[in-house]
Amino acid sequence: MDDFKSDIDGEGGTSSSGDFPPAICPEEIHRIRFSTTAGDFTIRLDRALSPSGVTRFLQLVDEGFFNDQLLYRVDPGFVIQFGIAPLPEIQSRWDPRVGAPIAPLPDEPNRQHFKAGSVSFAGSGVDSRSCNIFIALDESLGGAFHETVLGNIEEEDGGMIAIENIVKNREESGHGELLDMQRDLLMMGNDALCEYKGIDKIIACGRL
Repeated sequence: MDDFKSDIDGEGGTSSSGDFPPAICPEEIHRIRFSTTAGDFTIRLDRALSPSGVTRFLQLVDEGFFNDQLLYRVDPGFVIQFGIAPLPEIQSRWDPRVGAPIAPLPDEPNRQHFKAGSVSFAGSGVDSRSCNIFIALDESLGGAFHETVLGNIEEEDGGMIAIENIVKNREESGHGELLDMQRDLLMMGNDALCEYKGIDKIIACGRL
């Protein structure tokens, strides 16, 4: 499967709808505030859900990796995806597909049902998690090896309104899902979508 154009679903892997595996570490909550062109939201991460995944997510936040990123993939009723840096030289520090000197994260078992607002790494098969992230828009995710809930968007402060705005803005723009632009984004950064007006982006994010 082409890593640059594979769906989040990937190949193989299942998550039982029954009992989930027990946590291997205590609950450890981290709250990350995202400011976007469509509004703000807060992701509540729990290291007990995915120790390696949450650790990598926090590294990306602390390095400013997500700042100025386009919310390039918006598939209404399915996912919002980001994780490609505005400049290729930044991407090359974190993404093994473009030469990053780090290995992808090993998969971890999913420990929570997906729902609208759940956050996970995107990938293209076994042990493929690196820096691409998706926000689920429904409950159908969790069937691929790399689909492991890291946390969820907090609803108390209206965070899901921003998510709804991102979807609405994409639908009104008429640009479609744009997953097929992933390869160009990896090679060119934000410039790859310079002709696509109205694409929402992350302005900045940081720990609370």
